[in-house]
Amino acid sequence: MSMLKHGRCVALVTGASAGTGMELVGSLGAAGYDVALLAARRVGILEQLAGDLQAMGRRSLVLQCDLADEAALNSSLDRLLAWSDGRIDAVVNAAGIPGSFNVPIEDVPIESFDRCHAVNLRAPFLIMRRLLPVMYRGGGGRIVNIGGNHAMRGRAARAPYTASKWGLRGLTKTVALEAGPKGVNVNFIAPGPIAVERMRHNWRARAERDGVDEQTAVAEYMHEMGAATRRPSEARDIVAMVMFLLGEGGRNVTGQDFVIDGGIVV
Repeated sequence: MSMLKHGRCVALVTGASAGTGMELVGSLGAAGYDVALLAARRVGILEQLAGDLQAMGRRSLVLQCDLADEAALNSSLDRLLAWSDGRIDAVVNAAGIPGSFNVPIEDVPIESFDRCHAVNLRAPFLIMRRLLPVMYRGGGGRIVNIGGNHAMRGRAARAPYTASKWGLRGLTKTVALEAGPKGVNVNFIAPGPIAVERMRHNWRARAERDGVDEQTAVAEYMHEMGAATRRPSEARDIVAMVMFLLGEGGRNVTGQDFVIDGGIVV
């Protein structure tokens, strides 16, 4: 990988205790990265992932932090830079919360809206604001912000989440323009439905409700979503795109949207 031209590199992954963030850690370790793992919950999973990295000969750092807490996030970034000797080569902002489901805007609690933006939009902003100068001093880097395909279209009754992801998409493009001349590429991945445990639970409930098997329930759901492939993504699909963007293939790619949703947004 081109990112490893100076030897071992350092990556930060937010949302590392679940979903895509969790799946990404092993791939980063296999590619030669030392990895800082940041998440608000499931510290036991973070520690297990850290052990897996150490078994691969990589260094790891566990950071438990509520991304909505600016002071706690800044403290975690202080710890990261002390641990890495002031180096950061890759940042993957994979953390996110769904916000209110099926709630029209007039009924959305302001607390729900604010927290969704604090985690999904403000935290990546704070992380990039703090770590981009470190990347500049180090000669470059890569940032991947993981949003969702709701950042590519409207979605009724999902105002907090959709607005936060559209915001993250716009922020990504702005930062890409600022950071590109200084050697940092910044891109946006927009997944559709991913077969994580929360979604699988919903599909099992749907199958039971409709009296069909789970595979049929999933296919019907994806058909309703308009997916050309009729199948959801797996976390590994998102991981593969992240690793592409961090690697030689992403050398001259920046400010771009990569939609991974089986053809819902076309």
